[in-house]
Amino acid sequence: MLRPTPIRYHVPPDIEIPQAPPPPSSLEVRLRQILSESDFPAISKDALDALRTTPENDASLQKLANIVMREYALTLKVLRTANSAYYKRSGRTIQSATHAMLLLGATTVRHLAASLLLFDHYRKRSPGLKELMCLSMLTANHARELAARRDMPDPEEAHLAGMFRNLGEVLVAGYLPREYARILQHMESHGKGVTVASFEVLGFILEDLGMAMAKHWGMPDAVAGSMRADGPLAGRDLSAIIACAHDLTHAVYRRGAGSKGRETAVVVERYARRLRLTSEEVSEVLGIALHETRETMSSAKVSLDDLRLRKQLDEAVRELGVLTAIGRPATPLGNIVVEDVEPLSNLRVELLQAVRNDAKPDSGAPLSRVIMTVLEAIYRGGPFDRAVFCIMSRDGNSISARFGLGTAVESLLERFRFELNPRGGLIPVAMLRRESMYAPVDHDFTSQELRFAQSLGASSFGVFPLVVGGRLIGCVYCDRLWNARMPDKEAINFTREVFTSATQGIEARTTGPTGTQIVAPRPGSATPTYALDARRAQISGR
Repeated sequence: MLRPTPIRYHVPPDIEIPQAPPPPSSLEVRLRQILSESDFPAISKDALDALRTTPENDASLQKLANIVMREYALTLKVLRTANSAYYKRSGRTIQSATHAMLLLGATTVRHLAASLLLFDHYRKRSPGLKELMCLSMLTANHARELAARRDMPDPEEAHLAGMFRNLGEVLVAGYLPREYARILQHMESHGKGVTVASFEVLGFILEDLGMAMAKHWGMPDAVAGSMRADGPLAGRDLSAIIACAHDLTHAVYRRGAGSKGRETAVVVERYARRLRLTSEEVSEVLGIALHETRETMSSAKVSLDDLRLRKQLDEAVRELGVLTAIGRPATPLGNIVVEDVEPLSNLRVELLQAVRNDAKPDSGAPLSRVIMTVLEAIYRGGPFDRAVFCIMSRDGNSISARFGLGTAVESLLERFRFELNPRGGLIPVAMLRRESMYAPVDHDFTSQELRFAQSLGASSFGVFPLVVGGRLIGCVYCDRLWNARMPDKEAINFTREVFTSATQGIEARTTGPTGTQIVAPRPGSATPTYALDARRAQISGR
């Protein structure tokens, strides 16, 4: 019986045979699993935007201002940071978040925003994550304080890296709860460290997951690079500081009872040479970090077992042989006394003064940023849900939104473009009358005003025309959203006072080509066109 001759295929040497892709690693499988969760991206778009590098221009300031002022805790954090000894450049306390952001710079504010937005997301996602986020906040505050004492150029970069140092553990605890429970069980029953336990359960260490997620989010290299720092042998000073901050948190707040003092002393000894640490300095850093963590969590309306943390800190520093910060107030980082809710009357006084200071001819603030201060005062001091500044075109035929603060204000800015004539709509008509109005506080809604409010989802709204030198320049619109409580007369009067102060300042600070100050013209006289064009250009940022 003849056997068939086997067929032989000749493959030319220049043709590559495709190889099957290697199977995904355990890390890749878990990362995909987490990314497939319904609430991803796990931190808000605001946090991701805050991490990205953007130019420090007016548009960047407005975007950051919207991120900051939507979160009460973040507003306070920015203010406290600007008033800390490291940043403060004058004897005057800064009460305006706009001023604070200008002082700190966009990069520092982005770092603050990303840190707190990460904290806010995960402490809300699961009650079990609150403790982990508290530990992350303590590490961040340890890192920032150490960086400030070592004259690092940006202590808030250290705060950001410290906040994200434990990201891998936070992700596993939040999205892989069964695996996280097994890791904790391994650590407790077998006496293993978290690195060995996580590798045995997951096939990778927690820091690898944190770094992979940091890369996915496009986070700064300094953040990702500090997640796996080699302790005091780290190549960068920032990485060594983050490693020390993380080890301090672990020694003080995560070790078993009776070992805290010795473990803390070991951390001091380990980093003493690299970071020039002393026991006295570490005691101060621990006390200040706990104070700052308590203030931040309080402003975020998060309960904190402060007594237990203080006892842990007291135990940890006792063996260091120095006076602990416990039993006396920790050194505050700023001059602002933080309360759960700042009295509105006090806040209005401070914001009005900030507007007056900014609008002065000798303040040095460009008019575009004066407008941002005005919007902040109206938004926070009203308080209102949205505040928008509209400027008139050079030909005087239309108006359009230029700046805005508040809820979903970006979409509102796109809609605010009107022809400046009696048929242009409600806002142009209010501007042409040159009289401020707030409906339905000043008067009951007309049918047109009611339809306008409903179209914007507002329960009430106001229009405040900006008249400089007898000429119409623009207006401010503000409102409260549907079903919100109606503002009282005091809120409207405060808004008018803010607007009047800003208008007077803009008139007083504007000068012509010869340096002569231009003020409101006499009846029957005309304001020079070049002055009005200059005002519009300064306000619009052109």
